[in-house]
Amino acid sequence: MVSAAGHLDMRGGHPVVDFVNTVAWRGDSARRIDYLVEYTDLVSWCRHAKVLTVAEARQLTTAAPAAQRALNDGKRLREALHAAWTDGNDLDEVIATMYRAAMRERRLRLADDTITWTEDELTIRTPVYRIAVSAVELLTRTPRSRVKSCDDTVCGWLFLDSSHRQNRRWCSAADCGNRERARRHYQRNRR
Repeated sequence: MVSAAGHLDMRGGHPVVDFVNTVAWRGDSARRIDYLVEYTDLVSWCRHAKVLTVAEARQLTTAAPAAQRALNDGKRLREALHAAWTDGNDLDEVIATMYRAAMRERRLRLADDTITWTEDELTIRTPVYRIAVSAVELLTRTPRSRVKSCDDTVCGWLFLDSSHRQNRRWCSAADCGNRERARRHYQRNRR
């Protein structure tokens, strides 16, 4: 069965930002939805985001009953990343800890004149470790100000602003942008 996490819109502009967006309606506790309830949700989302291959996802799904700790690590990483982009504080140690753990599981390999990092083996922590490595790459190569919160504060999703003028306001102009325009239209016509 494919979870709802495996069908989320990828509108963040980067898989790590989309990973943070696996919580919807952060600004409204009554509507807040966490799409990562079980480990299989994490695996399904990682397959959807191309963090895992189909074969890797299938293999990890069979290990799901013993993977609650890996899911909890993923959620801690997700919340630390959200805070890194929204709170303006120093980066949480969770990100560095996950990154160091991920790098301990990797080796440099030479294949056809190309050197790449590869994991020693596929484990239940592989999805979280891959996200952690990608997160550190994004954090160290992209100014923090480029990852923005949707102007619809109830939405709470983030996005990587790659617009020419760096003036994008919503995670989706079709959803949150339309709701805002409809609110303004309603307010104007009410007067």
